[in-house]
Amino acid sequence: MPKKSRKKKKGKKIKKRKPIKRKKKVSRKTKKRKSLKPKKRKTKKKIKTFVSQPKEDGEKIYKTKSEWIKKALVTKNLYEKKYNQSLKENDTFWRKEGKRISWIKPYSKIKDVKYSKSDVHIKWFYDGTLNASANCIDRHLKNNKDKTAIIWVGDDPKVQKKISYKQLHLEVSKIANGLKNIGVKKGDRVTIYLTMIPELAYTMLACARIGAIHSIIFGGFSPDSIAGRINDCNSDYVVTADEGVRGGKIIPLKEITDEALLSCTNVKKCVVVKRTGNRINWNEDRDVWYHDITKKCSCCV
Repeated sequence: MPKKSRKKKKGKKIKKRKPIKRKKKVSRKTKKRKSLKPKKRKTKKKIKTFVSQPKEDGEKIYKTKSEWIKKALVTKNLYEKKYNQSLKENDTFWRKEGKRISWIKPYSKIKDVKYSKSDVHIKWFYDGTLNASANCIDRHLKNNKDKTAIIWVGDDPKVQKKISYKQLHLEVSKIANGLKNIGVKKGDRVTIYLTMIPELAYTMLACARIGAIHSIIFGGFSPDSIAGRINDCNSDYVVTADEGVRGGKIIPLKEITDEALLSCTNVKKCVVVKRTGNRINWNEDRDVWYHDITKKCSCCV
């Protein structure tokens, strides 16, 4: 069939339509890239400090305050002199430096060090005898007895205590005598399971003072972990607390210790520090209060 021809009507103009602008489709990848671009933040004004000399490698050197330099026990020149001497004249250097601490029996031999496939050993001042507790405390009593030895900050930062060398000597001597009175002697193992309280430092230094071996266990360990450590070192004595406080939470130290000691038949005594005063289980044959064994003890050991 022949196609019919369309005739345009006279007097009417056909309007041309404007082309529609279509938006370009944005792929997911480009969207992610845009979202990853860091947004511009308002920068705060930098506070100027007494520091700041940037090095080429990007590090900063902080200048030491002049008042700190005046209080320093050693100058930069003296430090470098000592360091160089320790390299060039090693034995002579350490023979002199070793005399800075107190010795029960002075040393004559400086070191015996060997590194080989068959034998590795490191010995320093090995024919001398000293007491670590006496060096931490006693040698400071003559001139610095009122100086602060320990700054203790409790779980609540508002609770603080400054302990002088004189106070530290008194507390350590009392618990050392208390431990001796319940049977602890030189060579015995004492397990310490406490949170960060002053009695932890007192007990540790007391053990060193009487020659007992102390084993410190982290205050967050489980009963099985505690039992394993007590049995591995053949510990006869345990020092813990009724409860501990960490991050505002109460940790039932005595309860955890009681469960651990079910597997530790060799433990003779369990010393308990009264920390919170809350009610705890008590074994009359084994448990003793820290304050009871220290209140009647002398301050010298």
